[in-house]
Amino acid sequence: MKNIPGFLMIGVLALSLAGCSSDGGLVRPDRPVMTGTVSYRARIALPSTAVLTIRLLDITRTDAPAVILAERSISNPGNPPMKFELPYPYGGITAKRRYVIEARIEVEGRMRFFSMDAHIVTPENASQPHEVWVEPTKEN
Repeated sequence: MKNIPGFLMIGVLALSLAGCSSDGGLVRPDRPVMTGTVSYRARIALPSTAVLTIRLLDITRTDAPAVILAERSISNPGNPPMKFELPYPYGGITAKRRYVIEARIEVEGRMRFFSMDAHIVTPENASQPHEVWVEPTKEN
């Protein structure tokens, strides 16, 4: 019974330390944000169940899968042009690497639109608005 306050103190200390955990500086409210729109030419209205997913990919290594630097999904994005904001890690865009923005639209878990052409991101254009185009997939 005498040790109960000690255990409580250890529990409180453990919880407070857990609240101070760090993500290595990658998730901070003031980190850089890529902005832009996603559009398509097809005259198709999206249902409210649509989900737009935007990814910033590092495609430098051609012999390995792309590295996802940032990703954001937007439920019920509306119709084109669909605006997005994509926070990405500090130091995420450097001149020595190759980056692209990938966009996809899914409806009820099935991909309906995808960015077929690479939308290239450089240190010079990272802070400018991006216009990403998607095309219907063959499933449509």
